[in-house]
Amino acid sequence: MGHHRGRGGRVRRVTKAALWGLTAVHLVDTVVLRRRRALVTSLLTPARPPDLGGKVGVIAAPGLEVDDDIVAAAAYEMDLEGFQVVDLVPADLPSERALRLLRRVAPERQAGDVVYAPGGAHEAVALHPQVVARMTEGAGPTPVPTDRAAMVRATVRAQRYAPLRAAVRVAPGLDATPQTPADRWDELEGLTAWGQPYLSLAPAAAAARLVHLAALTAGAVVAPGAAAATALVSWAAQPLLVFRDGPIDPAVDEDDVADELLQPPDLMWDCLLRLPRAWIEAVDTAVAGYRKTLAARLGRTAGNADDDQPQPPEDLFEARRDDCPWCGSTSLRPRLDTTDLFQAKPGAFHLDECKACKQIFQNPALTDAGLSYYYADFYEGLGEEAWEVIFASGLQHNRNRAQAIARIAEPRTWLDVGAGHGHFCLVAKQRWPETRFEAVDMGDSIEEAARRGRVDVAHIGFFADLAPDLPGPYDVVSMHHYLEHTRDPRAELAAATKVLAPGGHLMIELPDPATPWARRLGRFWFYWVQPQHLSFIRCEELVAHLEAEGYEILAVERAGATLGYDLATALLLRLQDTVRSPHLPWLPEPPPGLRAKRIAAIAAIAPPFVAALAVDTIKDASTGSGRLGNAYRIVARGPS
Repeated sequence: MGHHRGRGGRVRRVTKAALWGLTAVHLVDTVVLRRRRALVTSLLTPARPPDLGGKVGVIAAPGLEVDDDIVAAAAYEMDLEGFQVVDLVPADLPSERALRLLRRVAPERQAGDVVYAPGGAHEAVALHPQVVARMTEGAGPTPVPTDRAAMVRATVRAQRYAPLRAAVRVAPGLDATPQTPADRWDELEGLTAWGQPYLSLAPAAAAARLVHLAALTAGAVVAPGAAAATALVSWAAQPLLVFRDGPIDPAVDEDDVADELLQPPDLMWDCLLRLPRAWIEAVDTAVAGYRKTLAARLGRTAGNADDDQPQPPEDLFEARRDDCPWCGSTSLRPRLDTTDLFQAKPGAFHLDECKACKQIFQNPALTDAGLSYYYADFYEGLGEEAWEVIFASGLQHNRNRAQAIARIAEPRTWLDVGAGHGHFCLVAKQRWPETRFEAVDMGDSIEEAARRGRVDVAHIGFFADLAPDLPGPYDVVSMHHYLEHTRDPRAELAAATKVLAPGGHLMIELPDPATPWARRLGRFWFYWVQPQHLSFIRCEELVAHLEAEGYEILAVERAGATLGYDLATALLLRLQDTVRSPHLPWLPEPPPGLRAKRIAAIAAIAPPFVAALAVDTIKDASTGSGRLGNAYRIVARGPS
């Protein structure tokens, strides 16, 4: 009996500690949301009809009408503040949806983070005529969203066309459309389905909501008392604390802004009934998501969608070679055998290492048809949104790249090779607004980058083929994680020399195969990226080659160029290898039980993943200048 009492006491103590911690989280969340609420003010009444040089565009959720007065007020805001995209928030937005809006959107980041596109209230968005013109270039009229997920994606896309010029404003007179559980699930998918349907965090987001509610409810049963009461009260009272009249910031006069701030109409009832109402909404949302997923799955099976998916080409690989493509040595040794850990497409891939120059390369290499098969839905198509989010998270890394050139030059023309979605050029433009940025890539994403204004000119094709006809010369040519995708890196470097202005600067960044994590993690080292990465050049070899070509090496950065997160990304790849996603459209319908197994695996990997993130953060921050990261950067001055 004493043993059971002791164990029960420990459970209660742990529960109380967790509840006090949850209370602290609620209070911090409340303070943050209240400060943000002070920045979401109402549209101003136009003092004069603004002339924006065209008609303001409006994208609205299904069933929502936006009257002319609201559009005119949004146009006035654009004219007055220089905004190009204004998310219109209904004045009667229910409190739970208003809280989610404030968690999602940090207005201060919209004014300072060039890659920030968080979405909005997902009711209506006003677009400057210039944005309308760029968004519809070659694509016809702006599409009308047919559901909440489409409205989310339209909002985010519009914000990506207006870096630092997007805002959130309350629109008096605009009525919120009712949101059903299916709408809520669609909104979750629109925000978290990176590469729908095979990479969606919507189930995890819905589950997190249920876990939070379960913790509050169970805490009151297991450890009733001050801790449970405080946790419940701090959470239940949050709508009233966030939205009561006046901002939390004492520097703002409450009498001046109270009528202009977001004021949900259901504050008191939401506070009193928040727990049962939240349970109903969370369960209904999860059920709606399950039904939608099940319907999509049954529809796929009935339609034999597998037959429509592209199959691997017969000529998947070239002939195996006996010599190193970099130095020509025939002294090779096996380095790695792996599979497609990202998309789980069929195939096995082998990497050899040259004993002479240490280059690691895919052998046999994929044919052009093979590369097309594995690139499909990787950086574009289904996988595009995932990489858009990943690249957008590298704001500081891109600033570091720009700073590497800023220390030595003030370029007027810049060519970024392998520019992808144009994130680097977008960041570098903030440092050099008058510089002409051109970009080369194979995919359609580079044309979209030009429409968004991230690059001034987009060139589509193989760089080595395009080089003779590029307008150049360029003061800077950059290749960020590009050479590893190419069959003949020497030819790519020769093309860079051809278009570089005399004495111009070449900046190259590559995965570093010399990092100890490449061996420690084996095929789960994220930056092998098989089968898209064809070759891995050692830093010393690349430096020697550039010097032989007449370049002066100005900087070699190892730790400063690291992308980090070796352990956390390895865990994610291990999860995908152990229990693949059940939504991969190019594979047969998954067997019964795979979804349950996947959920169990995600739950099991969550604690070690959090620990891995912590370890990665510490090791990446403590990597000294003389130590290896998982990438390296070279800056060199070209021949005069």
